[in-house]
Amino acid sequence: MPDPVLSLVVSTVGRPTEFARLVESLVRTAPTGQVELVVCDQSADQSCARLLRELDPPLTWQATTSGRGASVGRNAGLELARGELLGFPDDNCWFPDGALARVLSTFLAEPGLAGLSGQQQTLDGRPSMLRWPRRGGPVTRTNFMKTSIMSGMFFRREQLDRVGRFDEGMGVGSAGWYGAGEESDLLLRVLADGGEVRYDPGLVVLQDEPRDEADDRFVAKMLRYGCGNGHLWRVHRLPRWLLAWYSARKAVGAAVRFARGRSSLARADLAYLRGTWAGWVDRRPRDWPAGTGS
Repeated sequence: MPDPVLSLVVSTVGRPTEFARLVESLVRTAPTGQVELVVCDQSADQSCARLLRELDPPLTWQATTSGRGASVGRNAGLELARGELLGFPDDNCWFPDGALARVLSTFLAEPGLAGLSGQQQTLDGRPSMLRWPRRGGPVTRTNFMKTSIMSGMFFRREQLDRVGRFDEGMGVGSAGWYGAGEESDLLLRVLADGGEVRYDPGLVVLQDEPRDEADDRFVAKMLRYGCGNGHLWRVHRLPRWLLAWYSARKAVGAAVRFARGRSSLARADLAYLRGTWAGWVDRRPRDWPAGTGS
């Protein structure tokens, strides 16, 4: 059997219900023989790996495990992946009809393209996580914050072989306190290497909007995400004016949400801002929970 063209590497800590939805979407939409699923299940009970074996979907798949951390899991999965194209969907996203075919056809038509980024939407067509631009174009150091998210990014393997793997000190579940930014770090290294990455708003990946169920856990998550974002800004020496602009928008958004009675989302915005500052000055927040990283 020939090697698949596109390997999708999924790192999970065991969310079998959401993962089953992803697998079903691949069975339904993946072009025959061209897509491989590589799963790194970091859970103690290996629930997603076990589900994959039970389903035995009609596409090439592999399962492995690793220590904790999304970046650690993706790097472990990359060791097994065989495709010349790579994607890293979250375990709770899924693909609509035509999405993966669009990825394959775009890379085939544009051999000089290093990466492709699409937008993330909810099932009812609302933007998920970001306010996605309607127009496509190049992804750059100044627009990556609104044109890229991990589940919708795809790269040529040869490009990642040059710039390296995910930074295991960043991202969800990492041993340190930078709870996000690993995908942007990888993207920025691709851009620094001269790789062309394009944003295509017609490429859509589906995922629920986490802000619909904001609670104290979401607020804590946004603090960690902010720390990762500030760290990213510092190590890549991104423009300070742009960080100030994004921070001002976040502060205004928090004020508006407080005024509208959406206190959980407002607190999440403020936590993200505090985390961003902490990551940028490389000083862990004073209220950082014990036992959640160095």
